[in-house]
Amino acid sequence: MIRKRTATIVSVQALAAPGHYVLTFDDPETARDARPGHFIAVGATTPANAGSSILRKPFSIYKVDPDAGLCTILFSVYGPTTSTMALYKPGDKLDFLGPLGGRVFDADPQAAVHHVMVGGGYGVPPLNFLAKTIKAANPSAKVTLIYGARSANLLVGDDGLREAGVEIIACTDDGSLGVKGRVTDGLAPLLAPPILGAGGASGGACVYTCGPTPMMRAVAELCMAHNTPCQVSMETPMPCGIGICVGCVLKKADGTFSRTCTDGPVYPATEVTWQ
Repeated sequence: MIRKRTATIVSVQALAAPGHYVLTFDDPETARDARPGHFIAVGATTPANAGSSILRKPFSIYKVDPDAGLCTILFSVYGPTTSTMALYKPGDKLDFLGPLGGRVFDADPQAAVHHVMVGGGYGVPPLNFLAKTIKAANPSAKVTLIYGARSANLLVGDDGLREAGVEIIACTDDGSLGVKGRVTDGLAPLLAPPILGAGGASGGACVYTCGPTPMMRAVAELCMAHNTPCQVSMETPMPCGIGICVGCVLKKADGTFSRTCTDGPVYPATEVTWQ
């Protein structure tokens, strides 16, 4: 059932990364039901711009606190909807549909594998949620986040991971922090035997990635070359978020088409046609 929600905003905080914000809202049902890979579709309006857009914007769920009934999303300002969201104050109302998504990340916290998250930019939030979920279920699980940006001041989404026991590898184009290069430069050494061996086997790796399509394609191809299973969370435009507009159609490797918002957003990398 599609759930249209109106939640009270608890906080909107600007991050050090220019134009990036985290927004926390009070919605116990979403906090209880959301899983890593789920998203919400926001309709952000104020009295000044009410009715200016009929399209909602999708945002991956970044954090949940079921005990407090709170959910958090991370966003960057890039258009009317997010510009409005950045101006919200505590007590304002957030109009959204969610949690949405038909297939989310499939991770077994008890499996004897190395859980490797690979993200870039807006793709890091759902991986943060996934990493914390795995560690909460199995504190001894081996979990690594590899994330990248052009420069260190643009790296976002790692909040709370070190405290949860997650290893973090930063990759920056300019070398201002961590590995100088792309996220695949940070991932490749982890996929070299004998650290991982056969993909998915005991002691092997499972890779989960989200971010710009070219980045995910490079990660998927690297994983396939190393026989390592990889799940991708597709960030295609989702104008409605509920499968009606067919604006998020993805061509699959078998020639069929899939609505990312309702059939995904998470797919095995081998199912995706990378174009």
